[in-house]
This record gives sequence, structure tokens and C-alpha cells, in this order.
Amino acid sequence: MNIQLGAAHCLSALGEGVAASFTRMRTGGTAITREEDPNGTLSHVGRIPDEPEDQDRLYRIMDRCLNASMARLMRTPDPQRTQWILASTKGDIGALDRGHPEGAVLPMLAAHVKKRWNTADEPWVVSNACASGTTAIALGGQLVRSGRADHVVVIGIDILARFVLEGFRSLHALSAGPCRPFDASRDGTSLGEACATVVLTNDQDLFDAPLGSLLGSGSAHDANHISGPSRTAEGLLRAVQQAMRTSGTTAGDISVINAHATGTPYNDAMEAIAFDRCGLGQVPMSGYKGWFGHTLGAAGVLETVLATHALEQGLALRNEGHTVVDPTLRANVLDRDTPVGGNILLKTSSGFGGCNAALIIRAWKN
Repeated sequence: MNIQLGAAHCLSALGEGVAASFTRMRTGGTAITREEDPNGTLSHVGRIPDEPEDQDRLYRIMDRCLNASMARLMRTPDPQRTQWILASTKGDIGALDRGHPEGAVLPMLAAHVKKRWNTADEPWVVSNACASGTTAIALGGQLVRSGRADHVVVIGIDILARFVLEGFRSLHALSAGPCRPFDASRDGTSLGEACATVVLTNDQDLFDAPLGSLLGSGSAHDANHISGPSRTAEGLLRAVQQAMRTSGTTAGDISVINAHATGTPYNDAMEAIAFDRCGLGQVPMSGYKGWFGHTLGAAGVLETVLATHALEQGLALRNEGHTVVDPTLRANVLDRDTPVGGNILLKTSSGFGGCNAALIIRAWKN
């Protein structure tokens, strides 16, 4: 079955829209900026511009992104055959600071989407730590492939909140500057915020121009540690192997890897080990968090649509912030935008608790 992806849209520190974000990545540097909170604590974050800080901010961003995606469809999908899936790590966790704890629960996201879009069924919420977005796309593909749905709308969203920033700070996981994934001097991640949407379908006529096709997916848990990955990459290894098996691809078919690439020493080393063990050590690889930060539950959706669009243009984009090769990593980390002849993307995500997810996508190259 040909499961197409399309009608993608995104909002991040780079700005709005997939094509516009791609252009910004090609022509500019990081969108991560230095901020100081009222207590004088410094952070480097990727913040969505021109969005006022108020209680409706998350929902306004999500509606803005969904409106753009739905406007790109050639017709309205049958609501009875359409499933909506939200991916978020913390949802509107900032509601705790505003004195409205009921607003922080993740089902509030589903309730908003159901009311706003009059969905036939209750939208699902996937909260699988930082692998949420990639897991949601994989789940959507399984629903279409199994015949349980003809169309799946996937929404990845997380916004910056003090709760999340201080949580990462307490784990000593934040970089002293904009994050530098896979760099020899990497010292942590930078948090960001984003919303990204994409539609999966078995209907060849739903999109004017599809972004790509989902060929296969995989997920696995390494059961290693609540905040540290397997040092031998057991979980990600199995997720990638499963994605390759379900897609019918081999290591030689993969054109480019878009890695999770947080910029933390352990995550990046683990990913390099997994790819090398899968025979992918020489495949061009990069991660995108150096441009807009780690957007948590939105990351998998945002990075998937941007990496697929780049491959559609025949490019593997550079790993922003990577300047010094880490000699301990057996990986082909890109420090410049590189032309790519093939059209098969491997996208991976990993998260706290040991979750790992992988997608194999064929880009519709121009």
C-alpha cells in the first residue's frame, strides 16, 4: 500500500511554513537565541516569533498550523474514516504556573481539536517522551495500512515552559550556548518550541503534490535508565532494524539519515553506534536541533517534514553547530549542505525512559 504524506505545515523559531523554513536553513544560521528570565537565569532557546505570551498561546499556534494544513487538501476527508493524533511531551504544562492545573493535562489537547474540527472520534494523544512525534507518524501509518483509517492527521506540538526548562537544567542536560549535535565539544541540548502537522492517506488524490511516502516504521525500548540511553544502542538498533524490515529496505537503500541529535554527549554517541551497527556508518547524517532547538513532542513531526522536503530538493542539510569532528564517532556527520542522489530517508527519535522510534520515507523528488 502506498501511504502518502502531504499537506505539511510548521511553526518554529525558523518561522512559518516548510518551504520557508527550508530556505532559512539553507541561507541562515541558528534561530536559537539567548534569554534571561526574571531571576537572572540564562538559557538558549528556539522560540516561535511574534506569538504573544498568554494563556491561549499553545492553542493559537496549533490552530494556525492546522488551518494551513487543512487548506492544502484537495477535498475534505470523510470524518468517519479520519483519525487525528496529537504528539506532545508536556502539552500546556505552563498552565501550572498560571494557576490552572486542569489545563496542563494532555487530554485537553484532544478536547480542543475535537471541538474545533468536529472530529468523528476522539483524537488520540501520544506522549512518548521526545520520540512522541515520530511514534505518532508510525502509528498513523499502521492505522492506514491496517485499514482502520483512510486518513490520519498528525499534530506535533510543545511550547517552552519554565517547568520543562528547569527539568532539563536539573539534569545538567542544557548546553551553555546553542546546541552542537555530534560536535566534539557538544555539552547538552537547547530547548525549542514548535508545532508541525502532516496528513497520511491512502487516497492518491487528496494532495496536489505529496511530500513523500511512508514505507515502514519501527519502535523499541532499551529498558536502560530513566534519563540515559543504552550505551550499546540496543533500543534504537532494534527500532531501525524493524523499520528497514517493514519497509523492505536494506542499508544500501538509505540515502540520508535525519538523527534525533540532541547535542548531549550520550545521545549522540548512542545514535552513532546504532547506525554503525546497522551498516549505516557512512550514510550522510545530520540533525536539525542546532537550528531551532529540541522541540520535544513536536520534534519528530517537524524534523520529518523538513528532512523529507530537503531530500525532495535533492539535498541533505548540514548539521548546524557541528564544527569539530568527534573522532570517537563512526558516523558521516555533514558539516555542509550536500547533494544526494537517492530518495530514501531514515528518520529516528529517542527519548527519556529509553523509547526509540524510526521511520523510512521515500521523498517525491523534484
